[in-house]
Amino acid sequence: MVREDRLRKENEINPFTDIWLRTRETVRFVIERKSAKFIILLIVLTGFASGLIGLMNTRSADMEPWAAILQALITGPIGSAFGYFIGAAILILVGRMFKGTANYPEMFKALATAQIPQIWLLPLLIVWALASPETFFADRMAVEGDPIVVIMSIVMAVVSVWTFVIVCKAVGEAHNVSSWKGFFIVLIPGFIITIFVLIIVFVLFASFFNQFT
Repeated sequence: MVREDRLRKENEINPFTDIWLRTRETVRFVIERKSAKFIILLIVLTGFASGLIGLMNTRSADMEPWAAILQALITGPIGSAFGYFIGAAILILVGRMFKGTANYPEMFKALATAQIPQIWLLPLLIVWALASPETFFADRMAVEGDPIVVIMSIVMAVVSVWTFVIVCKAVGEAHNVSSWKGFFIVLIPGFIITIFVLIIVFVLFASFFNQFT
């Protein structure tokens, strides 16, 4: 009976909607039940969204909105796939410090699944880019206060914050540890990278300064 209830709940899970509030169940469902084709679909869609976000404020003067969208569709998934490949390896290594048990495929699936909220931004980003390219691609300072920019900035900020929460829960589920441990597993690599970048900047600045003393 318990097994039947569990299977029924799993069959009811829709990763595209349940990831928001049933994160751990959804991640476990994807890890155990979804094929590589589904993960490839997630990489394409989440990468497309990330590519569009990355192109904001960087439009060339001669690039049409449709060309920018096409560029995001091509380059975004490539960048996301690379990020998942590297990120999964790093989070597995850090997770071992917290007695995490995830293997590489499990962590890769968890990371891709955790980015599903970005997919919900896709229709909004595409419509925004096509309907108002002068605000989508412009310098944010130049369009500060524009209603579209204000609304979309709030929406994207909320989705970004919740996505971070989901990532922490997803990493915890993949490693079979608590969400709080997942938070620290995600936080530690970012902290180390930040310190490393600051050290490099400091060394470069000191070297540049010494040339004039």
